[in-house]
Amino acid sequence: MRATIFILLGFIILSLFLWIILSGALFIVGFLFLLSLAIVIVGYQDTFILFLLGARELRASDERAYFEAASQESYKLAVPMPRLYFYDGTLERGFILQGWKNVSIVLNKDLLEQSTIEELRAICFELLLQVKKGMAPKRTKSMFVLGLITFFVRLPLSLIFALIPFQEFKRATNWFASFFLHPLLQFLFNVLMGKGYYKKLTQFIGEFPEEKSMLERLGQKFRKQGSYYSLSSRKLLELSSVHKSPQYQNITLLEFLPHEWDYLFGHGELKRAE
Repeated sequence: MRATIFILLGFIILSLFLWIILSGALFIVGFLFLLSLAIVIVGYQDTFILFLLGARELRASDERAYFEAASQESYKLAVPMPRLYFYDGTLERGFILQGWKNVSIVLNKDLLEQSTIEELRAICFELLLQVKKGMAPKRTKSMFVLGLITFFVRLPLSLIFALIPFQEFKRATNWFASFFLHPLLQFLFNVLMGKGYYKKLTQFIGEFPEEKSMLERLGQKFRKQGSYYSLSSRKLLELSSVHKSPQYQNITLLEFLPHEWDYLFGHGELKRAE
């Protein structure tokens, strides 16, 4: 509900702003822009997040174990079979996205390649459980809001970099933007998601003892090296991302948002990361 209200308020404020400052041909352009944005908000929030992550869809012949795990867990939980994607990132992350028509699971490429069939089942179960319990739309909307803010920040920066094509200027500007953008977006994400999201998910997982045990074993694997999850390591990765492409910076921003696996597999690390 918070994310929905935030989206509506943002759209109304943007509409009033464009209505006041634009006139003539620019007003028509602004109207078409708002119409396009409304279409994305209504029907393509998940697609927009997939675009920011640079996610690529998989076929059953590409990753048979991934499809088998998703099929088994979706049948067990009586939810629609999700569309399966992967992306190139830094952290061991998996996301569940629920749009108007589709449910999608997105996994980090390294995580996908290193996971066994049992671990993939545990991952798919945890993500699809959020669909079963009606929690996935909230996560999707929250990520969409932050992704949209990031897009509107990166777009003018890209235009400026085209006019001033100096690498030193580009790196300094990216660092400055990231320094302020990452904490702001993490704060907004916590506000939109609320403190009870992860606790509620933990309670729901507790209703399935076998799957909970699988997730605990998965958490032990994830936490054997916690360097990526410490605050100092994250800041170093954020700093290094300014030397890379805007796509990589978008991925880093979404990956470093608070994640349920941080809570499930190591609550102390989550607090330090925030």
